[in-house]
Amino acid sequence: MNLLGSLVQVFAGTVLPVLLVAGAGFVLARTVQLESRTLGRAVFFLASPALVLRSLYNLDLDTALLQRELLLVAGVYLLTGAAGWIAGTGLERPQRTALTLSSAISNNGNIGLPVAFFALGDAGLVAATVYYTISALLTNTFGVFVASAGTAPLRQALSQSLRAPVLYATLVGLLCNRLSVPIPDSLYRAIDLLAGATIPIMLVLLGIQLSQTTLTRAQTVVWRSLLIRLGLSPAVALALCLWIGIGGVERQAMVLQAAMPTAVVTTVLSTEFAAAPRLVAAAVLASTLVSLVTVSLLLAVIT
Repeated sequence: MNLLGSLVQVFAGTVLPVLLVAGAGFVLARTVQLESRTLGRAVFFLASPALVLRSLYNLDLDTALLQRELLLVAGVYLLTGAAGWIAGTGLERPQRTALTLSSAISNNGNIGLPVAFFALGDAGLVAATVYYTISALLTNTFGVFVASAGTAPLRQALSQSLRAPVLYATLVGLLCNRLSVPIPDSLYRAIDLLAGATIPIMLVLLGIQLSQTTLTRAQTVVWRSLLIRLGLSPAVALALCLWIGIGGVERQAMVLQAAMPTAVVTTVLSTEFAAAPRLVAAAVLASTLVSLVTVSLLLAVIT
């Protein structure tokens, strides 16, 4: 009963607010005419880079931890992304790209971090934060490449991934952090304001996409990404932890982060690059709801 009460408290404090904000976007889109791509571009070019820069600038980096988690997160991304691409065999290229994105990119920020802290404490939060930072970098480089490859030639997709502003926000954040270069107060406050707007705007965008989504035969393929994101991904993370030699609380945090549902940012990428955004929105919603059960079961096993 104690565990059940704790889980209810975790999800009431993390998943329910996510659903409420997305629900507000859903209702707004049903009552007011909105252009989702414009909102998505505001996140992609302004808010998301600010969030990554702020996170890296303020993060207390441990080099050994960073190296271990970089190898693990990259492995999880590549293997689950490849599984998503294979699972999309027979679909058109944009839909196949959507399955790849929704299989590989997990919600390690506004769901993963609170769950890790509540379940594993401060030590788990540190490891989970490093995982989130690496995943944000991969999402906005590898993710941009995959999303744009859904409708563009590979050379053009690579060019677009190199123009992703988050890539350069990451470099600036890391350099300022490692070299102890202070960001002027006025500039930091502007960055902080934009960063704080990122997650709410992403959730509103998700609601807008869902308001335009009807469950068709094509969208029932989201179950394929659910199996990969919520089942295969934590299994891959556990295997990589055993191979790399990660144990204790750090291993628990890695497996937990790998088990998170599809990230809201995938709706931003799929909207910007026309990679079946309604299919991606359906995958985000379905995986978030199903994760209420799967993450609960995982927590019962690893804690």
